[in-house]
Amino acid sequence: MEFTFYYTAIVIGLLGSTHCLGMCGGIVGALDVNAGKTDQKGLTRISRHLAYNAGRIISYSIAGGIAGFIGLLAADFSLGSAAPFGRFIAGLFMIALGLYLADWWRVLTIVEKAGMHSWKKIQPLGQRFLPAKTPMQAFGLGLVWGWLPCGLVYSVLALAAATTSPLNGALIMFSFGIGTLPMLIVMGATATQLMKLVRHPVIRQLTGASITLLGLYICMTALSH
Repeated sequence: MEFTFYYTAIVIGLLGSTHCLGMCGGIVGALDVNAGKTDQKGLTRISRHLAYNAGRIISYSIAGGIAGFIGLLAADFSLGSAAPFGRFIAGLFMIALGLYLADWWRVLTIVEKAGMHSWKKIQPLGQRFLPAKTPMQAFGLGLVWGWLPCGLVYSVLALAAATTSPLNGALIMFSFGIGTLPMLIVMGATATQLMKLVRHPVIRQLTGASITLLGLYICMTALSH
């Protein structure tokens, strides 16, 4: 099942990355705006983008490890009965995410708004790294921005918790972060074409339906267990 979770995390990151671009696009764009004209298209620009995304993915992985540890504690405390319950909750999140990506029911926006209370306390830390003119500043910015409230992130964290393993939880979130890389690194005309493809109603609905069906499958396996 964990292999399916890894694959699901990558697919969610890739197909949901237009949402990520909306959430992080301003910061990603700032990495170029704050750059000097002489290095905007050079190695320094690339290193800043790579450093930012490395920091972001590290934060995702840390959050996944924490989620997996919480799932492990719950499973130990309840003598294992929490594992199928955790998978059931993860399945429900997948169903909600599928409906969200297909634009049929945007219930995850409620979860994102709930996370904004914590984000208001974390966000000021990111101001210390702006303007991010060096890779180290971009890395620090990514570490902070990795905790931005996001329905996609919360859905994959539910998968991470369902593994009841800190290592597997961290790897699942790492996989999700890798899935988001293409849209956040490839900018300009290529990114525009990718966004048009991923935002196409047919693609969105097929993606949403697929993730919804996967969520239903996870719920059914949890109940049968």
